[in-house]
Amino acid sequence: MLRSLRVFWLATLIFCGYGSQLLLEKYFRGEWLERRWQRLHKKNARRIAHQFTQLRGVFIKMGQVLSVMAPILPAVYAQELEKLQDAVPPQPYARIRERLVAAWGQNPEAKLEHVEEVAHAAASLAQVHRARLKDGTDVVLKILYPGIEDLVRRDLARVRKLLPGFRILFGFRDSAKVHEQLTAMLEHEMDYCRESDNTERVREMLKGMPKVVIPRVIQELSGPKVLVLSYEEGSKIHDPEALRGAGIDPEAIGTTLVAAYVSMLFEHQTFHADPHPGNLLARPDGSLVILDFGAVERVNPEITEGMKDVLIGAMVKNTDLVMAGIERMGFVAPDGNRELLRQVAQDYLAVLTELNVQNYMNLSRKQLEQASGMQQLRGKLRKVAGSVRYPDGYFYVERTLTLLFGVTARLVPTKGLLGLAAPYTTKLMLRAMASKAAKPSAVSMTGAEPAQNDEASKGIDDGASMDAVAVKPTPVGHVQG
Repeated sequence: MLRSLRVFWLATLIFCGYGSQLLLEKYFRGEWLERRWQRLHKKNARRIAHQFTQLRGVFIKMGQVLSVMAPILPAVYAQELEKLQDAVPPQPYARIRERLVAAWGQNPEAKLEHVEEVAHAAASLAQVHRARLKDGTDVVLKILYPGIEDLVRRDLARVRKLLPGFRILFGFRDSAKVHEQLTAMLEHEMDYCRESDNTERVREMLKGMPKVVIPRVIQELSGPKVLVLSYEEGSKIHDPEALRGAGIDPEAIGTTLVAAYVSMLFEHQTFHADPHPGNLLARPDGSLVILDFGAVERVNPEITEGMKDVLIGAMVKNTDLVMAGIERMGFVAPDGNRELLRQVAQDYLAVLTELNVQNYMNLSRKQLEQASGMQQLRGKLRKVAGSVRYPDGYFYVERTLTLLFGVTARLVPTKGLLGLAAPYTTKLMLRAMASKAAKPSAVSMTGAEPAQNDEASKGIDDGASMDAVAVKPTPVGHVQG
């Protein structure tokens, strides 16, 4: 009951605040109203972040969902909610042991040589204990909290009741879809049989990348609520200086990370959707360890193909190609205002052309505003929100890219995700140019003559290096529009 009251009170404060603002807009005009909107957004974003931290569980996950909905919510929400950490105080081992008894019998410790009763890590849905098998293998036990399924179900019901207000305030018609994706994400993360399959699937996908390490599942001890994995050593990647002190090159780790995700997203269209720093470890030999496969998702091919169009369109400053990519990804509502969206995209590309980033870890306020696109959305947010829809499955892609942006900015601040991904983006563009050259009726993306496209195609067919082709990667420290 107390939990429901806290949620209700939070919703009341937010709805009343925005309700009064909408009432003022009905009778008054002026720049002071826009400034008041910004103050109100910031106050409510901080209020939500604080309360979600206190409520934990589903609300931490909900905050993570909202933090990546940049096209829908004001940018300040992303800035505040992305600070939410999915880490909580651990539960006593005696409580957690109930899951082991249910899975392994009355004396679960008999299956192990040793188990550490103090948790190695704890999050909103489960906690991890280190252990050793009878054969001497070091493992980790990932154990779902007893009773968490019922708590998640009740919290999701509370969140659903807030959706009508969400639609009214932000004009976002697909809020029910967000709830569906949140529900699916939680169901997936509480199913350890699925996570076991995910882990083995990604191990198979990336077996050709010797620098990527995926834990091994101990199948005979794993089940729906308990997952046993090989223990993998490594240094946390959040501190580049500590990595260098351990003889690890942060840029090499960042490059391996980006290569792994390019392979997962564009080659296999199945990807690890939770690359936060706690799930990534580095080793002195340059290996990258990826942990926690509760969130592994398939991506619709239309989304990945649309992403390619958007990337290429941004590189060659072609608004039509960007819009084609956005539509292909499924962002434009059937009755959406395409001209409005095209104008916003065109204005945004113009701003990106002038954006010069030297350090992705220390973006200025102006750079953040430019990169977020909020200048282009100012005064149009509700109209834009009414013209877009949230494509099925895109939440996981956007969340993944947001997390990768932060991780790579910390590892290689002078390049960031855009710099590390530039060679791969260039390859995508060259392949697209080669494809266009094979179709005489196709419209050129860049206005180049067919002979130039043929040369690009030849460079790919002959296996030429990227430097041998006229198109160059994005310069380090610059974002090409």
